[in-house]
Amino acid sequence: MGTYQVVINTQFNMNSLIAISFIVLFSPATQAINVSPRYTAQLEFDNKMSDNKLLGEFKAQTLTLCAIMCNNECGLFGFHHIMEKCRIHQKIFTSGLSDGPGWRYYLDGFLPVDCKDLRDNGHTNTGVYEIYFNGTNSDPVRVYCDMETMNGGWTAIQKRINGSLSFEKNWTEYKNGFGSPEQDVWIGNDDIHQLTKGGPSSLYISITLVNGSRLYELYNEFSISSEADKYQLFLAGPATGTLGDRMLNSGNPYTDLSGMSFSTSDRDNDKWSGVNCAADWGGGGGWWYNSCNYAYLNGPWSSADWYDPWNPPVKYARDVKETMMLIKRH
Repeated sequence: MGTYQVVINTQFNMNSLIAISFIVLFSPATQAINVSPRYTAQLEFDNKMSDNKLLGEFKAQTLTLCAIMCNNECGLFGFHHIMEKCRIHQKIFTSGLSDGPGWRYYLDGFLPVDCKDLRDNGHTNTGVYEIYFNGTNSDPVRVYCDMETMNGGWTAIQKRINGSLSFEKNWTEYKNGFGSPEQDVWIGNDDIHQLTKGGPSSLYISITLVNGSRLYELYNEFSISSEADKYQLFLAGPATGTLGDRMLNSGNPYTDLSGMSFSTSDRDNDKWSGVNCAADWGGGGGWWYNSCNYAYLNGPWSSADWYDPWNPPVKYARDVKETMMLIKRH
């Protein structure tokens, strides 16, 4: 057996491969093969194969090229040095095994905790990835990563790009999350808490209007507490951008949102006595209401029941084409 270290000077995708250089270190005494610090041979899968979580099978002349193909959502890859083939899997398989003489599989040992982790490790393409909040002790969560805005590494906790999904959901649905990271999504309050509990993150909010203009606001510190504390919002400045600060210092103490608990139509935690802002003001969408808000991104799409998405400058929901809430840890 031997140990391999690969140094890659550029990105790889399934359609093109350019300007790759690598260094190979070989040690006959080594008992397992490592392709860069990220990959470790899974010897229990030797001479076996499976179609479980298979993303594709490709031509690859070397183990190095096969390792490079393990990108984005890939968590496991197999290489057959005689047939010069590479099999890319989304994650490790535990079922559906069959005989596969000559195949050896390698596990991606890099378990990103968020999109910043991915960006710091060379992933520069915006799209959907898998992240692990607690390393090997957690199941993967699929999230949308913005790898371009302000140096990239942003994890989307909310995304609405076409209004195809209703955000009129109950407490449990907001707790667990709903939607798809490819389209409209709320990743879930439990997940947002996991992402921010280790320390504050920056919050980047963008609203794209139907006229095509894109406005944003950046808050320096953002986190939420656990369900036991009703997912209380912590927000701190400075706040900068083209939207204007309507969450932290709205100009009205009854609409400032930092310190507010999360509310849904079936769980009234706002500050307005006798009124459930989620049910009576927000069209059923969950949010950190005060009494109630000047900023609120989870209203019913293009509806008169969605008041003040970000007022000013966005007073009417009919003017909204897209919204996004992105976070990145410091």
